[in-house]
Parts: sequence; C-alpha cells; structure tokens
Amino acid sequence: MSPSRRVERSGLRLIHGAQETMQAAHEVVSARLALARSGRLKPEEAALMGMEKLQAMGQGAADAGRILSAAGDRVARDATQEAKLAVDAFSRASADPAGAMAVQTAWLMGGWMRAADAATAWSAALLEAQAAALEPVRRAAVANAKRLKR
Repeated sequence: MSPSRRVERSGLRLIHGAQETMQAAHEVVSARLALARSGRLKPEEAALMGMEKLQAMGQGAADAGRILSAAGDRVARDATQEAKLAVDAFSRASADPAGAMAVQTAWLMGGWMRAADAATAWSAALLEAQAAALEPVRRAAVANAKRLKR
C-alpha cells in the first residue's frame, strides 16, 4: 500500500475510533452516574472504572510503541540507504567531472522524492500509533456501554 493511502486509511481509522470512543464514554459515564444517584452502583463496577483504564492505556502504549519502534527502524534504514546513495553519486561525480552536475542533480531530485515518501510513511506510522493507542480504550468503552445498557 502506498504511503499516502496508509495516511488516509490510518487517519480515518483514528477519527472513527475517536468518535466511537467519545460516544461510548458518554453513555458509560451517564449510566454510571445514574447508578450512583440511585444508590445501585456496585463496588465491583466502581473498581472497574480505574482498572479498565489502566489496562487499556497500558495495552495501547505497548501497541503504539511497537508501531513507533518499527517506524524508527525504517527511518534508520532510509537514512543509511540515503547515505550510500550520496556516496555513490559523489563518487561517480568525481570520476566524471563533466557529468558531475547531471549526477548530483539526479541524486538530489531522487532524494527529494525519497524524502517525501519517507515523510509520508512516518506520518502514516504516527497516525497508526495514535489509532493503536486508542483502540483498547475504544474497545473497553464500547463494551461497557453495551453492558450498562442492559
């Protein structure tokens, strides 16, 4: 999948997840407040409120960390590859002074394209990491909203 398509897909996933989380959180808070006002809030339900958040945040952080680690690895590989391409271009330019401008221009223009692709891939990874961090929170909120509707 192209980096720009990954950005689009990841951004939409993040937006949809955030919307669903906000709606479910509203429903859960409303239901729990109603239980508290009526005196029917069980200690188990109150205990869930903190533990679920801690578990979801921990899982989300771990998932986002894996994505960001992989993205960092890609940045390192891209930087290493770009350094090799630069050394190659300047070696070829020094071997042929008359063609040096053409070699350097080709390397530079290719570098701009590679940099744009790398930046787009990094943006996609950041969006994916945010969506991954939110996903366990979303799942818990949606599950709670369904459970508390009964």
